[in-house]
Amino acid sequence: MQRKTKIITTVTAALAVLALGSGTALQIHAANDVSSVGQTTAPTTATAAGTKLKAKSASGTRQNYQVNYKATDDQSATYQKTTYGATSTAKQQVDYVGQADGATVKLNSDTKAVVQGTMGHTYVHWNKGDWSVTAVTSNADATGTPKQFAKQVNQQLDKASLPKKADTGAITVYSQNEDNETNSVTWQDGKQVYKVSGTAADATVKVAQNAKD
Repeated sequence: MQRKTKIITTVTAALAVLALGSGTALQIHAANDVSSVGQTTAPTTATAAGTKLKAKSASGTRQNYQVNYKATDDQSATYQKTTYGATSTAKQQVDYVGQADGATVKLNSDTKAVVQGTMGHTYVHWNKGDWSVTAVTSNADATGTPKQFAKQVNQQLDKASLPKKADTGAITVYSQNEDNETNSVTWQDGKQVYKVSGTAADATVKVAQNAKD
């Protein structure tokens, strides 16, 4: 009986070594890797206000990945997924802003926003369900008013929905295109946090709106 057990153990160990040697373990690991946008919830393209962002590369794993976008006019964006150990930790990564104090302005018949100013910028903030939205305008920007920019952002949000699985989300966008990917859309879905960062406000929001459920 002992001899039979020894033989079985030896055969099992030999098969395990053979499997490892044949690359089975590497294949299991590789199956979790991300190498194309089709393996993610990120969209392939996103077009807004004449800017068309196209996914150029994807890397990481199914739990933590990054998709990079570029446009012909040098605009860029990044779509990231990060998985945390607990839902509470993931929620802390979303900079959700609740009701703020300040002068109010109407964006449309249903939406009122709060206007605040500090350090050469005007912040227009409002909430849409589980999402908080902050539109930032430089006081040196002569192309429009903070209210006009906030209205444009709100109109874009009304035209297409944001990710439906989001438990909470936060949007911060700037009226002028940024040299770095300052505009951001971040949302939490359980232990996962998704973040789109981009150089153009409308294109950044569009990437998030085009995300797969």
